[in-house]
Amino acid sequence: MEKLDISMLLVEDDLVIRNIYKKILSNHVSRLYVAVNGEDGYNSYLRNKPDLILTDIKMPIMNGLDMIKKIRKIDKSMRIIIMSAYGESRFFLNAIETDVKGFLVKPVDTDHLLNIISEQANDILLEKKLEEEAIKRQAAENELDRSEGILRALSQATAAFFRKGVNDKTVVDVLKLIGERTDVSRVYIFKLNNIKGKQTINHIYEWAADGIIPQINNEDLQNIPINDPVFKSWATRMSNYQNVIGIIDDFEEPTKTVLKEQDIRSLLAIPIFVKDSWWGFIGFDDCLSFRIWSDAEISALELLAFNLGGAIYRRDVEEEMIRLNASLEERVWDRTKDLEQEVAERTIAQSMLRDSEEKYRLIYENANDGILLIMNNIISMVNPKMIEIIGLQPRKVIGKSFSTLVKPEFTSEIKNYFENNEKNSKDYKSEMQVQVNNGIWIELKATTISWNNEPANLVFVSDITKQKKAEKELNELNRNLEKRISEEISRVNAQQQLLVQKSKLESIGELSAGLAHEINQPLGGISMGLENILLNTHNDSVDNNYLRKKVNVLFKDIDRIQKIIEHVRLFSRDQDNSIIEIISVNDVVVNALSLVSKQFMGHDVELVVNIPNDEIDVLGNQYRLEQVILNILSNAKQAVDEKAKQFESGKFAKKITIDLNKNNSEVKIIITDNGTGINKDIISKIFNPFFTTKSEEKGTGLGLSISYGIISEMKGVIDIDSEEGKYTRVEIKLPNMQNT
Repeated sequence: MEKLDISMLLVEDDLVIRNIYKKILSNHVSRLYVAVNGEDGYNSYLRNKPDLILTDIKMPIMNGLDMIKKIRKIDKSMRIIIMSAYGESRFFLNAIETDVKGFLVKPVDTDHLLNIISEQANDILLEKKLEEEAIKRQAAENELDRSEGILRALSQATAAFFRKGVNDKTVVDVLKLIGERTDVSRVYIFKLNNIKGKQTINHIYEWAADGIIPQINNEDLQNIPINDPVFKSWATRMSNYQNVIGIIDDFEEPTKTVLKEQDIRSLLAIPIFVKDSWWGFIGFDDCLSFRIWSDAEISALELLAFNLGGAIYRRDVEEEMIRLNASLEERVWDRTKDLEQEVAERTIAQSMLRDSEEKYRLIYENANDGILLIMNNIISMVNPKMIEIIGLQPRKVIGKSFSTLVKPEFTSEIKNYFENNEKNSKDYKSEMQVQVNNGIWIELKATTISWNNEPANLVFVSDITKQKKAEKELNELNRNLEKRISEEISRVNAQQQLLVQKSKLESIGELSAGLAHEINQPLGGISMGLENILLNTHNDSVDNNYLRKKVNVLFKDIDRIQKIIEHVRLFSRDQDNSIIEIISVNDVVVNALSLVSKQFMGHDVELVVNIPNDEIDVLGNQYRLEQVILNILSNAKQAVDEKAKQFESGKFAKKITIDLNKNNSEVKIIITDNGTGINKDIISKIFNPFFTTKSEEKGTGLGLSISYGIISEMKGVIDIDSEEGKYTRVEIKLPNMQNT
């Protein structure tokens, strides 16, 4: 299965559970971070900023809820799932207050956990995708704004060249204007010289942004031969009408070293031609970022270089006219040439205007967003993408009010939107979201412009239906969260109840031989009593006093059988774990022993029972506590039986001791055996579900796990001390009723 492309933090203090889920989650998510407690988890969050957190509640140093509260102070939208062994309502309510995305009660079904993680991952990836699309849309808008700024600067520069001519002041002013509008570090002009047949290139003009070191006085940039290795490849490209553009790291040596010495990261150099002859080039350096120039920006700057070449040519022509002014014939000829040049320039300008209009038309028709021109709340122009979004023909849109396209509940809002937009300044921009008649949700971004000397709205329209649908689904998921958590808790509780009942039935199966002996003994007494009565009847030695005594004895045996069966029936039935009452621990221990004492005697196990005369009471469920004691006694019997196999018959004395005592705060039930003991490497795992050292036919590994859960529900603890080959001591501690 392909991993989910998210990062996840697992916070769990239990080593075994942590390793299990570390292995599971590593195969499910791309990046997994693991922490051993709340403080470690908080520090890991600060370092790694994960997309999703899975945490326990009760942990040392800092618990899970405190960790979540600290994280919420930094990131209120952080997605968090709680996984805890404590299913009480107070933990659940505390979790809800911290706005978690899931609350799971241990033991957790792995498939269910992975499903929840997958749901959260899908939401996270959707949010990331929406953010990426928003960033791309913003980048496109920024690029459009920058392109428009360059075109406006180009218009001003062209006007300056043809109005004031090409001189030092005009060139410096134009370079400053272009540099500020393109947001580059340096703008400069290099000119080609031809002295005695030797061609060189020289740095003649430059504008540098604040904080950028100028290079106009760099002697290495003066009189560079065009066949110099640093410039040779540039000369070849530019003489063939090709630009030089790219990231400096991608350039070849020695050019790369020379450019890096000027702190350049990326550049764009465009050749300047004067009447089809390569004159030089205009360059743009970016010393702060690895800039990628858009096609629209490059086209606009190529037009600048073209106009600069035309202005230089015009200046050269004008200088030539002055030199030839001494002769009338030459002046007439020069005038004729000037007129011809003006016609040629007009033709070029018209051609350039047509090219510019064609570029704008292509942008307008192929834009990814809908575009509208609205004047006086009436649609004047619409592009194909807008027609696709609203699903109407242009003739049904142009000339209509935009408010007729939206659903009635947005009509008034739309009218006020465009009226307020037109009242603001030219650079004013605003946004809003509405739903059109075909059910599509759109986002409007309107900019106030001047169209034919009148205020108008240039509106960019984006289809946000998928975004709205995602928001709706997310809200629906949040509304159903509490219901889903409640259902899941009920399902987990039902499964736990089934496991408890299964463990009871396994205990009954193990005790069946002892129970049979308990029942067979009074049955044998009944049988012998009846035979004795029959025998005396044949001998005519039966009187009323004799019959009364015999019948009373038989009824006592029958009553004993009924009590055994009734106790087994009550113990084995499915108990409601919500029934909590005051119970006698003395009675619980005695009842448990009544089910196993004969079986232990049959296995030559010595039972030593130390129960005080004082009544000891706790809060809980009598039969569930009895189930715990029976499970521990069963494990003890198997341990001593297994150890006896290591000795010759009769050489090992099997012994199990039960001690019951109390103090002011707690009640202790201590069960000790002299059996095989437990290896120290696995003693920390014995309470894990399905962990067992027995063969499949002797156990499922559920007994101690269920016992641990039952004692935890009674607000108690269960501890095990053992030495392999010597003993095992199980101590159950429960709150004393006197202190409750």
